[in-house]
Amino acid sequence: MSGSMRLLDERHVAIKVELMLWSSKMDLLALSNTRGEVALHRLSWQRVWSLSPRQEGASVRAMAWRPDGKVIAIAYSTKELLLIDVENKETLHTTQMDSDIISLTWVQEQDGSGDNSKGNSSQDRSHSYSGIENASKFLPKLPPLSRSFGVNKINNEENLEDTKRIRDQNHLNILLVAQEGGKLSLSVFGLFPCGVIDLLPHMKEAGCDTCGAVVGAAVSDDLKVMCVFVEGEKICENTSTRSGRKIWAVILETPLLASHSRELYTLALKQGHISSLQGYLSSTMQAITEAWESILLEMDSKLASYAATVADGSVAADFLDLLMLGVPSSELELFLQRDLTEKGLKKLSHSIELSYSNIQKFVLKHIHCVGTSVSFHLTELRGMARHVERFAPLGLTEEAVAASLSAAGAFLVKATEVQQVIENSMKKYKAFFRWLMLAMLRLTEEIAPAEISKQTQQDLTFIAEFLCNFDGASDANATQAPDPTVDTCIANQGNQESASGKVPSRTGLSTPGRKTRFNLERLGQYLVDQELSFLPDTDSNPWNNLLSEYPSLSEDPLIIPHFRKMSLVQQHNHLISAIDAVFKEPVECIGHTFTLQRVVRLPDTAITHPLYYGSGEESNRIFKITFVFCGAEKKIVVSYPKNEISLYIIELPTHIPQSEPKVTMEQMCLSFITPVSEIIDTSSDKTSSSLFKINDMQFYVADILSLLLEKRGDDRSAVIVQFPLRLASCIAVSVTGNPKSFHELTAGDGTNLVDPNALRTIDNFVGSSLAVSGSRKVAVLLSENRCKVRLFEMEAEEDEEEDETMDATGSSIRDSDQSQSHLLDQSKSSEPDME
Repeated sequence: MSGSMRLLDERHVAIKVELMLWSSKMDLLALSNTRGEVALHRLSWQRVWSLSPRQEGASVRAMAWRPDGKVIAIAYSTKELLLIDVENKETLHTTQMDSDIISLTWVQEQDGSGDNSKGNSSQDRSHSYSGIENASKFLPKLPPLSRSFGVNKINNEENLEDTKRIRDQNHLNILLVAQEGGKLSLSVFGLFPCGVIDLLPHMKEAGCDTCGAVVGAAVSDDLKVMCVFVEGEKICENTSTRSGRKIWAVILETPLLASHSRELYTLALKQGHISSLQGYLSSTMQAITEAWESILLEMDSKLASYAATVADGSVAADFLDLLMLGVPSSELELFLQRDLTEKGLKKLSHSIELSYSNIQKFVLKHIHCVGTSVSFHLTELRGMARHVERFAPLGLTEEAVAASLSAAGAFLVKATEVQQVIENSMKKYKAFFRWLMLAMLRLTEEIAPAEISKQTQQDLTFIAEFLCNFDGASDANATQAPDPTVDTCIANQGNQESASGKVPSRTGLSTPGRKTRFNLERLGQYLVDQELSFLPDTDSNPWNNLLSEYPSLSEDPLIIPHFRKMSLVQQHNHLISAIDAVFKEPVECIGHTFTLQRVVRLPDTAITHPLYYGSGEESNRIFKITFVFCGAEKKIVVSYPKNEISLYIIELPTHIPQSEPKVTMEQMCLSFITPVSEIIDTSSDKTSSSLFKINDMQFYVADILSLLLEKRGDDRSAVIVQFPLRLASCIAVSVTGNPKSFHELTAGDGTNLVDPNALRTIDNFVGSSLAVSGSRKVAVLLSENRCKVRLFEMEAEEDEEEDETMDATGSSIRDSDQSQSHLLDQSKSSEPDME
């Protein structure tokens, strides 16, 4: 690293900061605070957005950037893992883990690694990755979801087919989720689960009888090896009290990830697109349900006053009397002329017509379009499953895919049936309102227009059927099994609507103690999670007659089944379950292929509290474990504190054949001694004044470790060291790894290894943690009270003035901070938070 540090900015925040993480692709810094909020800032400290936690009191446990910098993963204390779109803070995906999340690591396969094809260059392979997904060439774009009825639509309607933001992913990347209880979860693109590793059996296999939390994990560039770091409490034998923490490195061989990386990429991409379509379909189903509920609410609000003045079951009878005799009851006449009125009737008719039109549009345009897209992707999956040698090792089976494809076809059949029900329902409600308008005009002795005065016998039949089950009193009967005689009465209606009249309780129409007053007609039963009360008549359908005559034909896998008793909601749930079953087996299958190479006991740390965030103010991260894979050298370098004044740097080889009985690693232990010329009180204790305190560490690049030190004594200040690992080779000790014991090291003086100018003092500042980015060449320091940050350019030009570089307390900076800084606690009032 050349050049010197240059101070870019200093800012104050009102709420204590907990985590800081740089994006490797953009000048973006993610900060989390004690309120559980996450804020995104540019290098100029311009706030991009602020995100509040989904639950009050939740705190952020870990964050990780997707390698392309377009998505950030956020883990909360509620065990929720969210993928957030960096551009608009939209929640792309939510995963509920079964144990607390400790850390997140997002790794990406490098070009040319894991290539299982013969003779392909890395360039050819990378190019083939970018051309795998071609569904957009054949499928129409999904229509935007309606903004009506308050539907929780997908925020970005410009790319409905790729709401998970994975279409532009040309490399395989995997999100590693380290959890308590010795568990590690893997998911491709952060979406497709590809294994849950329980490290306890591996620890026992190596002779270790304990397994604490996973504090970190990494995968080699070629995807052949995974290294997982596990920590646990170290108990004093005499006092049974905590005296530090044990650290293990568990090295696993992951040959399937390397040999089938192309297949895993393709499968994960397909799962991501299907997941996007499932979200769109769920939003469409919600819109249909809300449109239907609006019809019931309109009828209930208009006719509730009249229903309250008559006995149960009398509403339909009064309207039927008016239809047959032409003379209304006194209560009905008063209601029509005083409460409903001609204007109110027109408004009610228009509202119901609008709701029916929306339902019809959702079924015709949205459901059929998204159902076709889902079927297309499932058909491609079935073709992939038939390549047994390629996809069977990943757990993809043709039987599961065929079952999901059958469920998709059955869902489309049910949607067609609902469309026929809607058409019949619209005919009935139009005939009903046209007749009711005519009746009101006759009561007022007005001349009726010619277009509504003409009524046919079919219109009268529609009106009578509309009034059938009009009262909520028939609700109880509607939930019973269908009577054959009732089914015969509607035989000529084709695939008709049914009349369950049940409305989801969240609308308030079916709350305990209050029944739904009006069932209207038979469409509603398709929109609840229960079997149909009145089945459609299929006796006159030639296709159904053919299947009944030849039962063996219906068993053919190419014949799409028709589940007559299922509602549309049940059919939707059946489709979701069938798709979940397709991807359930890969989750279990891939993880089981990982084999233990060895467990290596690393030196213990004297730190008594965990090396990760817990809950509460006292668990702020003071020390942490940091690591980096060196792909060319096939090793992983890990660093963590031995105590508050020294640290370990360990080089652990990873690609070691299992036939090799032992693993030899390079271990270094460093502490930093304050130069004598900088010690103000020479009579003070050496340990308290001459040794720097190590507050934080993080790899700047693969061969440089950034250290945040603290000069102790009266003249406390922060010191930054960019420590090249090659300088420590002279004090490295070769140690043979053992899962039960480790080699005790004596700390060497790191001050003598670096140039004196490498210890860069930050005047008037005591830091608690740092975050660095070698790709962006920037660093941010967090103050001791965690309410002030300083931004640095790490490789500034040599001609920069040193006093300008290190001056962090000038009045101009303070004034600028007071007038321009954006406080995290103000973000909630300045822009809406993401729910």
